[in-house]
Amino acid sequence: MHNPQNATSYGTSPDGFIPTLAIAEFLKDAHKILIVGDFTKRDHDLLKTLNKNVTVIDITPLSGIDQFYLQSITTKTPFEDNHFDGVIMAEVIEHLFEDHAALDEIHRILSPHGKLIITVPYFSNKQDEPEYHVRIHSKKTITRLLGNSGFNIKSHFYRGIMSRLPQKNRVTKTITFGISKLLRLTFGRNKGLYYFQKLWFSLEKFLGSNRFFLPLQRTCISFGGIMVATKSTKVDFMQIQKDSFIPPEVEKREPNTL
Repeated sequence: MHNPQNATSYGTSPDGFIPTLAIAEFLKDAHKILIVGDFTKRDHDLLKTLNKNVTVIDITPLSGIDQFYLQSITTKTPFEDNHFDGVIMAEVIEHLFEDHAALDEIHRILSPHGKLIITVPYFSNKQDEPEYHVRIHSKKTITRLLGNSGFNIKSHFYRGIMSRLPQKNRVTKTITFGISKLLRLTFGRNKGLYYFQKLWFSLEKFLGSNRFFLPLQRTCISFGGIMVATKSTKVDFMQIQKDSFIPPEVEKREPNTL
């Protein structure tokens, strides 16, 4: 649980501690957790401080992780059905061509009451530039993708302005770290950082849950979604397609003859 004693575990940069705070909040009751892709070990190291049982799967070797599997989530994993209480895909799903296969496998290994945490960039003038982003989503497309794999989004907020405020310009950087420094001087290093993280996370969550601020969020390179999903009945999009494109009844006519 987020507290002054472990505030440093969440980091000092809003772009890093906002998603980790969301993960910790969403998975506070989960114990056995799978992280899909954790190149910096950010989420692994945080969850270990919270006494979680953490497993990591990645396509690149990572050191310093007790339970690590070198493979893709798009193929069958060695885990039993309903094995994990929580699964994390933080900035991963946009890198996968076979995103549906990945979600199907997660659906298999996630327990019936487990939670899937996803953070994903949404379409902006920057997010489609990197070659490694092979899928660029919106809230609607990620909702449909999850629904097709048997997941329902239970909570969602947009990420953007507060995550990248220090990088906006020199003025916003000065304001951001000025507030952080003032809180640390007032309450001490750990408690001040804790209050700063709590303030920034609360502001991002408030702004990201209010559509009035959506145009502001879209201006940021970190624009995206942070969400928690649970298992549900799969949405039959094939039937939706059929229902949407039934041709109108037409009068049968004899073929034209010459």
